[in-house]
Order: sequence, then structure tokens, then C-alpha cells
Amino acid sequence: MKDCALKCIIPAPVSVKISGTGSFPLRELKKVHAPANLTRFGTEAQEMLSGFGIAAAAGPGSGSELRFALDPSLGAESWRMQVDKDGIALSGGDEAGVFYALQALTQVVAAASCDGPLTASVEYGIVQDSPRFSWRGFMLDPARHFQSVKTVKRVIRMMAAHRLNVLHWHLTDNQGWRYGTGIVTEKASRNTLTGGSYSKADLQEIAAFAKKYYVAVVPEIDVPGHSRGLIQAYPELACDPADPGSELCLGRAETLPFLKRIFGELMEIFPDSRYIHFGGDEAEMKHWEKCPRCLAAMKEHGFKNLRELENHFMRELTHFAVEKGRTPIVWGTGTPFPEDTVVQAWLDIREPAKHIANGNRCIMSVHTSYYFDYPADLSEPHESWMFALPAESVYMADPYVIWESDWKGALLGPEACLWTECVPEWRIIQKILPRLGAYAETAWSRPENKDWHDFLRRREKLRAAGYEDYLRSLE
Repeated sequence: MKDCALKCIIPAPVSVKISGTGSFPLRELKKVHAPANLTRFGTEAQEMLSGFGIAAAAGPGSGSELRFALDPSLGAESWRMQVDKDGIALSGGDEAGVFYALQALTQVVAAASCDGPLTASVEYGIVQDSPRFSWRGFMLDPARHFQSVKTVKRVIRMMAAHRLNVLHWHLTDNQGWRYGTGIVTEKASRNTLTGGSYSKADLQEIAAFAKKYYVAVVPEIDVPGHSRGLIQAYPELACDPADPGSELCLGRAETLPFLKRIFGELMEIFPDSRYIHFGGDEAEMKHWEKCPRCLAAMKEHGFKNLRELENHFMRELTHFAVEKGRTPIVWGTGTPFPEDTVVQAWLDIREPAKHIANGNRCIMSVHTSYYFDYPADLSEPHESWMFALPAESVYMADPYVIWESDWKGALLGPEACLWTECVPEWRIIQKILPRLGAYAETAWSRPENKDWHDFLRRREKLRAAGYEDYLRSLE
């Protein structure tokens, strides 16, 4: 039995209603008509249709059309697709919604064209859709293994095709400082970088590209731990320059001003980035415990332990972001932060509960469900402590777990993370693509519209149609 093309969309829409038994032959699509403010989408649609062997001219005229429109009543990021005897109409509550409608149509056209363009047809019907979460993130780590601008763009394009809208960019870590611009350019590039770094022009190019595809960039510089890449260039920021370790000195008077200069520069490079990520996780204390400056600072502030000093240090940075009109994000560490700070939970499914109770908003990235460095299959290279995280496990995860009524409004949404200790650049797409659709359905679709077996049917249909190959070709 022929699959219904309108029912082959990933992630699953809110509703798909088939109208009768008729269908629209795609070969009869003669025109692509987009108003002046949506011309870009008309052009992209023509290119997409041409790739599937369907020729459609631009502009209004006689014959069946693909029509684009804005309809603010649909709501932000929401969209609608209608197929009838006159052609196909795509509308969105905003430009992002129109873009998502076009991504869904691409899947519909692919599914309908499995047997070639001459017999390709789409059932009469209406698809309506809107996102479950406003934050649908994906984290990319170029610090461990560097990714070129071209690869980052490919990742963004794949994200956008699946209606993911936040690129969390982990730019620094112990293994490398990839933020090769401004304050730390010369020393960092000379002493710590292997495999590449991003110039100011590179960062701005990525930001502009992401904006075109309705993906917000959240840059991260991870401090005070995970900082060997910076300390090797600036050992004077360590507790002991002769044995610098990976943690910045919390007691040196120059540490915070130096970091504020770096984050200030980062905000200038990413003026549209509402959120700035400060990291803040997994800092070891062995160097702090031996550091007279850190111990003196702890005593001066009246703190009982070094973790309280660390929390004070991080709060100073988050206050700086708020003063600059940005929203700070930190990794969950078990210590409290002001209500204006977003906490990214990664350790435990119950972790958001304590932060939300403290008044914080949260991002759900619990490693057992959302870490894409974990192997989809144990035959993949992986760390000895990792377990398999197949697409089914990603799909079955619910960001709310069982606490939707308690967390609703405070949980921004999920974020999948690809750490790259075991992932060189050439493996990036291999790690992402097999699980991306499953994750997208977790981030976008409502639970009542999810069904694992139906997801498998849709995924296999799109694979057979060459949709994954199409995604691999996107830049």
C-alpha cells in the first residue's frame, strides 16, 4: 500500500487531516508564488522541487501553484500546509514558521517522489503544527576535535531541517581554545591550539548563517574549570604557574576582570545572542586547596568552603551578563544561582526540580538521554564508561520526565549534546544524523502525536526516498 506523503513528516506535526480520496500530481505544479517579503522561500522551493525533477516557474500566473503567506494568527514558529486541486499553500505565523513549512514540504515531496516525478502526488489535506518547546537545542563541541566553518554550517542546516532552533557552541575546554580572536588571539594560537580556531570573521559568518535558518547561537566559554586551554597561554591566571592544572585561580584579583573582557568581546561578536553560557562544571579543588590566594579569598568573604567561593566567582560573571542585557546559563553543579540564571541540567532526571524550586529556568540535557557522544551502537568508538544510546532511547525520553505540571513554564526545553573526545570532524554527521530525527520529535512534537513504530515507518520511507542523502548535501 502506498504511504500517504502527508503522513511522512518528521518531527510529527500536531495534526494531519486527509480530505477525501483525491491527490495533487506534483508534475502539475507550474508556479511558485511568494510575496515580496517571502521571496527567499520561493527561490528555495524552486531549487528543492528542481532537485526532485519538478519544474516550477517563479511568480503568479495560470496553472497550479505553490503559494506562501504569513498568518500571524498561527503563532510563533507555527505553520500550516494545505493541499487541494489548486496546488499547495504554505503559511507560517512568522518567517520561521514559513521556513518550517517548507522543510516539511521537502519531506512530503521526497516521500511522494519515491517512484519518480511522473507519478508523484500528494493527498488533499491540511497539516497544522506548532512546537511543544521554545528551546530545541543542540550542543556542538569543537574544543576536543575542531570542526571547520563548513561542517558547522552543515550541522546548523540539518538542525533547521528538523526544526531545532538553538546551537550551543562549546568553544573552549582543556584540549583547546577555539575562540581565536581579540584578547587571547596571539598567545592562545601559539601555545594551545591544535587543529584550528575560529577568527572573528568565522564566528560572525556562523552567526549570520544560523540566523538565516532561525537558529540562535549560544556561545560558551567554560570557566573556572575546563580551562587548561586558556591557562597554558596565560599561566599567570593559575594558582601555581609551575603546576597550572585546569582551574583558574579564584583568588587572583586579575582573573575576573580578564574574563569579563573576554565575555564582553564575545557579546560584541554575537550581538543577537540573548544567552551566554559560562560553563561552571566539574572544577577540581586540589589546586585551590593549596593556593594561599584562594584560601585568603574564602576567608575574606566568610565562606565555609571553596565551593562557596567558586559559586561567588560564577555569580559575579552571571551578574556581568545581566548588566550587559544578556541571560546567563551555567551547567548544573548542585549549587544555587540567582533566578535570572538558566541552569542546564545534565546529571540526573530529577536535577531540574531543585533549580526550578529555586526560581531558575532550566534546560534538560541529562546525559542518559541526550548525549550524542554516547554510541548509538556499541561497535562505535567510545569511552569505556559509556553505554549505548540508540535512537529509541532518545525518542522515548520526555524532557518533563513525569513532572510536566510542576515544570511547565520553567523548563525551556531539551538540548542534545555532542562532546567530541572520541569524535573527529569526519565523524560528526555520522554521530548526529541517525538520531537527529528521534531527538527532533522529542523536542518538537507532543507526546500524544508520538509513536515509535510510526516514527520508524516515516524514517524508513524518507531514507528510501533519499532524504538523508539530501540532508548530507546541504550547506
